[in-house]
Amino acid sequence: MRQKEKMMKIGKAIITFTIISLFGCNGQEHQNDGKANEIQNEILQLETANSKKIYLENILKDDQALRNGEKSAELILKYGKDSKEHMEYVKAQWKQDEINLRKIEAYLKKYGYPKKNELGKDAAIAPWIVIHHSTDTEIRNRNFKILYQAYLTGDIDDNAMSMYLGRTYEFTFKERFRMESPYKSEDEINLLIEILNLDEEKANSQSHL
Repeated sequence: MRQKEKMMKIGKAIITFTIISLFGCNGQEHQNDGKANEIQNEILQLETANSKKIYLENILKDDQALRNGEKSAELILKYGKDSKEHMEYVKAQWKQDEINLRKIEAYLKKYGYPKKNELGKDAAIAPWIVIHHSTDTEIRNRNFKILYQAYLTGDIDDNAMSMYLGRTYEFTFKERFRMESPYKSEDEINLLIEILNLDEEKANSQSHL
């Protein structure tokens, strides 16, 4: 009898936990959908070159605002690297990075990569910086095509492209990419593209110019 009661209590606990989890997931999904709609509405309202320029420049500012090396070092020295205070600072950076990435990918899908000669240097570099800060190789690889097109059109330079691919290599193979000197940036870029199996995306980028 006691065993039966015990099993019934366990069963009720599991049901309760499941219900709470479902409500939690639904709440998170609703929140994510709301944010996605908010971002989409923001993107649709960018009807002029100036509004696009300001939007991208503000994303860049948000990205840099939470990348204060002195602030991070100060928190580590005062509280420790794994302290609550430092981790809250890091988590705030992660959260902002996620929002920035969603905004940038939505922008790129709607308008394509920003032209430096139309929107200015800061607006043109904003998508590269935001995507470059991602440590997820899937995100980096799915955005390679549009970044490579921006490289071919001169909207990002060869240093930015080689740095992006080098960091992707590092996240993929858990080691730094090294190439024997002397070499040109173009040689490094082409070799990294080959190693990372991005040749098809490279060809597609070139064909859509």
